[in-house]
This record gives sequence, C-alpha cells and structure tokens, in this order.
Amino acid sequence: MGNLNTALSKYNLAFKGKVRNIYNYDDNKLLIYTSDRISAFDYVFNDEIEGKGLLLTKMAKFWFNKTRHIISNHIANEDPDITSNIKDSCMLVTKTKVLPIEAIVRGHLAGSAWNTYEATQKINGISATKEYKKYDKFDAPIFTPSTKAKVGDKDINISIKEMQNIIGKELTKAIQKISIELYEFAYNFAKEKGVIIADTKFEFGLDSNNKLMLIDEIFTPDCSRFWLYDKKLKKLNHDAFDKQFFRDYLIKNNWNNEQIIIPNDVKEQIISKYKTAYDLITNEI
Repeated sequence: MGNLNTALSKYNLAFKGKVRNIYNYDDNKLLIYTSDRISAFDYVFNDEIEGKGLLLTKMAKFWFNKTRHIISNHIANEDPDITSNIKDSCMLVTKTKVLPIEAIVRGHLAGSAWNTYEATQKINGISATKEYKKYDKFDAPIFTPSTKAKVGDKDINISIKEMQNIIGKELTKAIQKISIELYEFAYNFAKEKGVIIADTKFEFGLDSNNKLMLIDEIFTPDCSRFWLYDKKLKKLNHDAFDKQFFRDYLIKNNWNNEQIIIPNDVKEQIISKYKTAYDLITNEI
C-alpha cells in the first residue's frame, strides 16, 4: 500500500470501486489503478490476490485493442507518468460520463440466469421459448441489462424497457447492438484459442461530444465466465476458470458476508485460473 500511495500521491483519488482506484490525471483524463482486491456477491475483501490487478489490466488492454473496429474505447494514446512497478496495473483513459447500466450478454445459460430459469422458466423476465438444460448455448446471444450499483450495494437485473427509462431509447438500442456485436466477435475469437466466454458484461460512457465509448474493463475473468474448450474433441469443461471459482468456494464454506483470510491454496488457484485465461486468449500463435 505504501508503494501505491507514493506512486500516485500527486493525483487526487476521485473514486474507489470494488477493485479499481480512479484518480484525476488532468482535465481530460483519468488514471485507473487495478488493485489486487477481489469481490464476490458485491462484497469487497480486504485480503488481496497478489498479481490479480496486473493480469486484469493486461487482459483488458488486449481486448480494448482487439475491439476498436467495433466501438471506440476510453484508452488514451499515451503512458501514465508513473515511475513504479505498479505502472503495468494502470490505464490512462479519457474522462466520460458513465452510464448507470451494466450491459450483460449471455451466450450460455449459467450463473444467476440459470438459477432464475430453473425456478421460473424465464430469462430476464421473459418466458423461454424452449426447454433448456444448465450450460446450454442459446440460439443467439441474449442481452440482460442490470443497474450499476454503488460499492456495497447490489446490482439489480432490469428489463430493456426499464433501461430505456433510465438512459433513453436511442442509447439503449445502440448499447444493445454493440454489446451483442462485441460478444459475438470475442466469443468466436476465444473459441479458437480453446476458451468459451459463456457470458460477460460491459460498461459504457459518453465523451465530451456525447459519443458512446466502451469503458472500465472487458472480457476479463472478473467480468466474464470462462470455460475450457477442447477444439479437437469439441468438448466443454464447465469448471470455471474465472471469479466463479471463488464464489463457489465461499458458498461451499457457508460464508456469511464477513471479512475472511483467504487460504493461500485458494489464492494460488484463483491466480492460476486468471493466468490460464490470459495465456490462452492472448497467445497469438
């Protein structure tokens, strides 16, 4: 923490999120430091996962670069003025007006969507048109937005209509279209690398000209569900190698929304899973 405070002491902390610290860099830019903090079920743990922030930053930068042809993003074309080993965990970005929506795209039925479907036969409030089993692939990706909650609060799933009421019809239509396009591009790219992106979430902002921009992070193990895919056998391994592993650990151990010391072997498995995702997806061979 001392190294972090020293390296970023000349910048004012504008916002501290679950994982990211956001600093005012200048009039037009922000400096985002991705910490080693981990959150689950909208709860932030004090015990950290060494190396996690670096991997998340590298993964996000990789995907921001890969998806520029679909939508502009907030990454600035210069390096931050930091002389520290935390520099690689930082991103310099253009300031935007953050839209209070999380744009979630699902290609497979898993996680909370599966739990809801199993109980109600509905997906995001809409009755399913066919019978699904857990992990089934949808005929086409579906868009299931949620609110973007403040730290400590929980995101709430909302309908397209509710999203329109919050940010307007035109922005809703644009975000829905771009989110599906981003997901389909990344899904096909990652599948060739032996990874299935079962679902993911995006965040968007408006720049000073009210231009829609992709912000925050994309296709990282913190905001996506990754499964291993054997291309030769065309077989999926649904054991998550993303943050779901940590959620499952908490559930198994009857976690009761309190701070805990995360066992070293669990930390090692978390960082190993994150590194596997990064290595497979970013390998250009």
